[in-house]
Amino acid sequence: MEELVPMIGHEMLRISDKYFTTEPLRGYARAFIREKQAESMRFGLLTVLHYRMFGGDSGQIYQAAAAVELFILASDILDDLQDGDAPHQAWSQVPPAAAMQAAASFLVLSQQAMLELEFDQVLLLRVARMMNGQLLKAANGQMLDLINAVTDEDSYLAMVQHKSAALIVFACMAGVMLAGREWHPVVAEYAEEVGMAAQIKNDIKDLLRWDDKNDFILRKKTLLTLFLLEELAEGDRWILDYFEGRLQSEDVAGRQQMLEEACDRTGAALYGSVRMRMHFNRFQELLEEVPETASAKDKLLEIFSS
Repeated sequence: MEELVPMIGHEMLRISDKYFTTEPLRGYARAFIREKQAESMRFGLLTVLHYRMFGGDSGQIYQAAAAVELFILASDILDDLQDGDAPHQAWSQVPPAAAMQAAASFLVLSQQAMLELEFDQVLLLRVARMMNGQLLKAANGQMLDLINAVTDEDSYLAMVQHKSAALIVFACMAGVMLAGREWHPVVAEYAEEVGMAAQIKNDIKDLLRWDDKNDFILRKKTLLTLFLLEELAEGDRWILDYFEGRLQSEDVAGRQQMLEEACDRTGAALYGSVRMRMHFNRFQELLEEVPETASAKDKLLEIFSS
């Protein structure tokens, strides 16, 4: 599947050059797309794979995949600008207002690229409605994440279902529906399950790293940090003090090993691994319920395991 990444990236650049005709927007867009090309582009790959799985055979699917990836790029830019924790990304090297304008432009470009596909117009309207529904769902989850509104495990899982999982559902379902099928509830369910697994996997990584993206340093409420705070021993109360603002970042600098030891004692990382595996196993079970996935199961697992 990785051999398709250059094709999707080429389509992103072609569409961008078609509509972004003035500088510096054109130059910024090209730079941001090139940075995106260095990644896996799993969302676009999911669109192509599901389209082929469900019988689609048009080469236009690469433009559709580019439309999906343009939205994901816009989302990544906005997320990084909001969090301020990705200084090395291309969009963090330009004035924030310019990066925000580029992200907003990518959102519109994504819609335009999808709507101008040479498919049946009724089909495109159904796809556009699905697309907007999932993206609005993701917007609700992003706001909950942005204001750190999670209070317990249930609200965390609901936030992830809206934010991360909705985007994977969008990518998969775009392929399914462009192939002429209706909304597929089992595909939607397995996409949600693997989206949950992927987010928990990221949370494990972001709890144990020690830089600007560390969820502990950011006082971010995730499945793991909530579990950690519930299971603290008396000697680890400094962790709660930091989360509740009684200690500042300079007070906990150099305590990485202490945090790792607390995670081991409480079983926070292990708990996250178990929950991640539960969602991934459920995803694999649901794959068996969709006959169309039989020929592409290994490719799906490859994309979702990366």
